[in-house]
Amino acid sequence: MANRREFLKSASFMTLGALAASKMSAANGMNGVDGISAATAQAPKAGSNLGFQAYSLGGELLNNPADALKKMKSYGFDQVELAFYGFDDSKGHGQFSSFGGGAPTSAADFKKMADDAGIKIVSSHMTPNLQRGAKYDKSTETQILDFWKKILPDHKMFGVEYIVQPSLPTINNLEDAQNVAEIFNKVGELLRQNGIKFGYHNHSNEFNKVIPGGEAVTPYYQRGFRRPGDNSPEPKTIEEVFIEGTDKQNVLFELDCYWTVMGQQDPIVWINKYKDRIQLLHIKDFIVIGASGAMNFENIFSNFYANGHRNWFVEIEDINSGKQLERAEASAKYLLGKGFVKS
Repeated sequence: MANRREFLKSASFMTLGALAASKMSAANGMNGVDGISAATAQAPKAGSNLGFQAYSLGGELLNNPADALKKMKSYGFDQVELAFYGFDDSKGHGQFSSFGGGAPTSAADFKKMADDAGIKIVSSHMTPNLQRGAKYDKSTETQILDFWKKILPDHKMFGVEYIVQPSLPTINNLEDAQNVAEIFNKVGELLRQNGIKFGYHNHSNEFNKVIPGGEAVTPYYQRGFRRPGDNSPEPKTIEEVFIEGTDKQNVLFELDCYWTVMGQQDPIVWINKYKDRIQLLHIKDFIVIGASGAMNFENIFSNFYANGHRNWFVEIEDINSGKQLERAEASAKYLLGKGFVKS
């Protein structure tokens, strides 16, 4: 695999100013680029199918969801992908946690707040609750499927089109990744039978390569190096095993463009290699969308739209900043002022 500088030079998702921006971000750290003033502030266009990941707002959403949702709508956001939902076994339904020990919001109340704000709940991030380090295999399959059955009623009430798992299960080798793909197929079939599409969201570790035989992922194979006398096929990344080992009727993929880059991959390459599988995007920058000048969002959007897909969600990290709504507004102004964002 090429070094980071060579990778950035050749990547189709980067702008001409990307190398300078990447140097700045490396010097300042991920959270050193606030960029609110640098984001292009233009008048929003109506109806541009703009979505946001609820995780982006942290406590600014959870401590006053009705107010936060109305503000997001005023910025131009029309859709939300849920986070922070948890099933309360003692009550038999789900709720949204709060920051700082406040009262949680019931699933039904959150749905009403979203409806009142004019924001459609399109997708939700959910991960089964397994013991730390537990693997996806025959010993945990029933527990995993029971989890998805339990959260289905609330998600039907929300009216979601998608439920997406955003967390990587424990994987040490090729067999582990194949087992995960097999269970993902069963989860996807379960959700499909209930009118909901199942997806998987990547971070950076999904671009590590895995090999068979119970051996852990190694630096040699992550870099694509070969051991002397090794004539076996080039190992696949975990993401490839997931995509190629699942049925497209049951499992789709949500590509997080930022974490794909952190895995030293070009999101454009993945969007086009798996054009029928990557049906959702997370649009993310160092913090505010468009502020770094590094990400070629026009190229990302044009390729994604060309493949016939429509749904994407802004995600902003650093959720304890106290500036999340401000950053969301700046991100919306940048995106809604661009001609490449379709309604």
